[in-house]
Amino acid sequence: MSHVAAKPYPGPFEFSLKDCEADLVDLPPGAMSHLRSEQDGLTEVFAELAASVPALGDEAGILPKVYQRLLDSNGSIDKLAIHEVVLAKALEVVRESRAKKVHERENDIASIVDTVKSRARRGEDKALLNAFEKTIKYNAQIAEKAAKTRRKNAEAAKATPTTG
Repeated sequence: MSHVAAKPYPGPFEFSLKDCEADLVDLPPGAMSHLRSEQDGLTEVFAELAASVPALGDEAGILPKVYQRLLDSNGSIDKLAIHEVVLAKALEVVRESRAKKVHERENDIASIVDTVKSRARRGEDKALLNAFEKTIKYNAQIAEKAAKTRRKNAEAAKATPTTG
């Protein structure tokens, strides 16, 4: 695809995690697989706890600081979730923008190669091919890989007996 439609990203362009600073941690690779995760019915659990803990928390042996820690954690989780959505979109936009810029750069290289080859073909200056040899070779990699794949597939097709 030579042209990909794109629209400007409206932002945000600046991010701050300052409001979550105390909650941010950097886990070692693979550590998240050992953590418990949220399950279905959490909303109902919070509704039940909001009604039951004030009325029966002491009788049930629920320490007020444990319940408060739960409420504080939930507030932190909500803030982190909002940041996660914003940052995920920003990361998506950065990746897409980089990919589009790479695409445009590759198109510009191809245009330069086409111009050099065209001039050399017309006999204006055959030495141009030598001066741009690495650029021409770089640009030809995809076509060479595609040709190699087609040859490999054709050979595989010949080697595979057909049944009919």
